[in-house]
Order: sequence, then structure tokens, then C-alpha cells
Amino acid sequence: MTQNLCCLTSVFLFLKDGRLTFSPGNKVVQLPYINYMRGMGAVFLNLYTNSPICCPSRAAMWSGQFIHLTQAWNNYKCLEPNATTWMDRLGKSGYHTHSMGKLDYTSGHHSVSNRVEAWTRDVPFLLRQEGRPVTDLVGDASTKRVMTKDWNVTDAAVQWIQHTAVSLAQPFALYVGLNLPHPYRTDSLGPTAGGSTFRTSPYWLNKVSYDQVSVPKWLQVEDMHPVDYYSTFTKNCSGHFTKEEIRNIRAFYYAMCAETDSMLGEVMAALRDTGLLNRTVVLFTSDHGDLAMEHRQFYKMSMFEGSSHVPLLIMGPGVKSGFEISLPASLVDIYPTVLDLAGVPQPGGLSGHSLIPMISGVSVQSAEPHPGWVLSEYHGCNANASTYMLRIAEWKYITYADGLTIPPQLFNLSKDESELKNVASHFPDVCQDLDKLLRTIVDYPSVSQAVHSYNKQQFLEWKQSLGDSYSQVIANLRWHIDWQKDAKSYERDIEEWLLGLD
Repeated sequence: MTQNLCCLTSVFLFLKDGRLTFSPGNKVVQLPYINYMRGMGAVFLNLYTNSPICCPSRAAMWSGQFIHLTQAWNNYKCLEPNATTWMDRLGKSGYHTHSMGKLDYTSGHHSVSNRVEAWTRDVPFLLRQEGRPVTDLVGDASTKRVMTKDWNVTDAAVQWIQHTAVSLAQPFALYVGLNLPHPYRTDSLGPTAGGSTFRTSPYWLNKVSYDQVSVPKWLQVEDMHPVDYYSTFTKNCSGHFTKEEIRNIRAFYYAMCAETDSMLGEVMAALRDTGLLNRTVVLFTSDHGDLAMEHRQFYKMSMFEGSSHVPLLIMGPGVKSGFEISLPASLVDIYPTVLDLAGVPQPGGLSGHSLIPMISGVSVQSAEPHPGWVLSEYHGCNANASTYMLRIAEWKYITYADGLTIPPQLFNLSKDESELKNVASHFPDVCQDLDKLLRTIVDYPSVSQAVHSYNKQQFLEWKQSLGDSYSQVIANLRWHIDWQKDAKSYERDIEEWLLGLD
């Protein structure tokens, strides 16, 4: 399928939970522009991130390669600045390209706390690294612009469409990256605080059907998988939450999604009013989800659906209307899909596959068929082992580290949408077959070892760079409340880890 004369608007927004783009998830909050895209285009029902955290996920999307190939291990270690993205290839092929807002796919960014927490995940201590998730209602029933930074990006995108895109002689590709509905920084916890505040206004909260907001079931703490418990504790979610607290956090999260949807609407209105919408392909997706108190967690960094299942909607010339695709796909598929939409030849070495045959019914010459499975992997903070997820048919298989020292998880999503029943011990043959398939894709024990060595090396270099200020700096990172209760003991734990055998 070739769209040489077609404009391409890549609207990369953050409607975190892909389940909100189709029934029954879309009943809980009003998302008119998402619903419009679903009616006018194609929606992917099983689209996954290749790594459930910001920078590595975007590295996969921009490069078209799996995480272990680019070694995008955490929010600090991602792509090099000179990496060739699909936007670069469009520019070299005659497209006028423009990116605005959050990009976040190259190395060297995010907080010191974030990278140190990732490097030290193998150290045998438990420290709360986040603030307890809370809600914050601001403004009144007329307050529409809560996330002002993202609204400024949206306004700039609208201005660019109205004043630049409309007058271009060549096709364009526009990327709009927003942060919402990422939780806001909790300022009361000090300068190193992370984002644990779900903030919205009554205007957006009124878009949520509160009676449809569920309180998810949780496993008992003693029944949790050890890696999941580590995530729960480090995310400061191991304490008591009332049902009202949980429901409010989820409602505020959905309201933040409604605000994001409105930003999408502004971009689409600009395309419509300039006469560009009917000849522009629009993509809407996200880098990861948010658990919003499912599995006793918020945030991402997990292979559970709320964290790893993301939206992808595509509408425009040549795309079937009102079409739903159930085959599992992932963000690495965007690279070859975008190039096919633009009629640009694909380079070799991509991990992804073009989705054009699925959304158009038109075969792509020389394109390999999609394998029908998805690989996601995670090597960052809030999880104390490298994690690998294989999603195929009804199964989600999750394995860790070397595949031996930590038990795997297996979920049948057709029978257990809430992922509360790990059936790995009941289906050992399925686990064996899926693990065998996984190892044909990635030698994950070797990757886990490489990450382990990288973490030690990076931490040691960082420690040495601080000199005499090391003890003070490490004690005042996001875990400072717990750390300062027994600082010497935690420093000893780190020293023993550094001296231990790899």
C-alpha cells in the first residue's frame, strides 16, 4: 500500500490504558475523539508496549527494534542521539517533518533517583521509592486546562497545522508528544519526589461515570509473586487503602484521560478546518499504561495489562473504517507501518512488521506476515529482576532473570482478564513451549546477565564520581524517608552487592 501524496500525522498522546479504546473499557469515561477515530478507522485490541516505561518504550517505537537489541535498559540508557528513526527516513524521502512536545527516546535523561533505583534493583533491600498515590482536585467546573504544559504543546501543534502544514507543497509528518495522563509530581515530598499525584478538575471528573469505576480485586500479600510484591512495596502501595481511595484514584486517572482526549480533538479539528483531515493518516498511541491501583500498584513497570496494554488507533486514506484487529501487535510495528503508509522502503534489521495488511486489506510486497506474538521486556526500576513477556493467542507468559531462580507466571487472558490466577504450575507444557519460543526470539538469560553487569558498572562509576559526597547524595534520593532510618546498613548492603560475584 503506497500513500506517496498522503500526509502523516503521528499523534503520540498518552491515553495510557489501551483497554479504554474499546468496549467495555470505553464506557467508564467520555472520550469522544477516541470514539470518532475508532468509528472512522482501525483499532488494535491487543497492542502492547515493548517495555513498560517511558524512554525504553519510545526507543522501541522510534527505532523499530526490541529493547535487547538497542540495549535501552532503563530511562537513562536508551538510543544514541544519532539513531535513525522512522521520522528521519521520512525526511530523507521528501516529507516535511516536525516534532513537538515530549520525545524522550535518547540516553542521559530522567532523574538521578530513577537511574540509581534501576542500577541497584539487585541489592537485597526494600525501600519505598515513590510517594503514596493521592488525588488532587483543582479549579472548578469550568477549568479545562489543568495540564498547561501539554495544552501549550497542543496549541503549538494547532498553530503549525494552520500556518505551516496547510501551505506545504510536499507531504508532512507531524509528531505530537504529550505527558498526560502521567501522574503529577508530588511536590510535598521534596525536590527528588516522583509522580504520584493524580490531578484533575471537576470539569473533567464530570466526564467519568463514577458508578462504572471498579475497585479491582487484589491478591493477599502472601500470595503475590515476589517481583510483584517488590513493585508494590517500592511504589509505596503496600499499606492500607480504603475502597473510596482506590476508586477516586481510578476516577481521577480516567478524568486525566478525558483531558488528553480533548487535546487530540484540538489537533483533529485543526486538520479538519484546514481541509487536511481527509487526506491525512492519524495515529494515536502511547508508550505504556498505568495500573491505577490494579494489582495493588499504580504507575507502570509491570507486564500486567494496565501497564503493558496500550492503545493504537489509525485512521485516514486507505484504512478500513470501524475495523477491529485482535491479533497481538506492539510498538515496534509502528516503524514499518509508517514507512509503508508513506511509500518509503524499509531498512533491514527491524523487529517489527507492517500492520498495513491488517488495516487496509492490501498486501504489501515483500512484507513478512506478522508472527502473531508480542515480546515485551523490562530492566528498569521498581522490579528486582529482568522481566520478559510473551503474548500469543490467549496466553501471557512472563519469565524472569535466568528463567530458573524466579518462578514464571502464566495467565489465560480469555478466562482471567484480571490476571489473578497464575496457572503456570497447572500448564507446564504450555510454559515449556512458550519459553522455547521466547528463547528463539531472545537469549534472555544472557541479556539478564548483561543488564546485571551494566548496573554494577554504572553504579560504581556514579559512586566514584561523587567522592566524599556519596553518602549524602544517595541518602537524599526518592527513597530518603526509608534510607535515613538505617543509612549505614543500606550502604553496607550496596558494598556487599558490589563485591559479590556476577
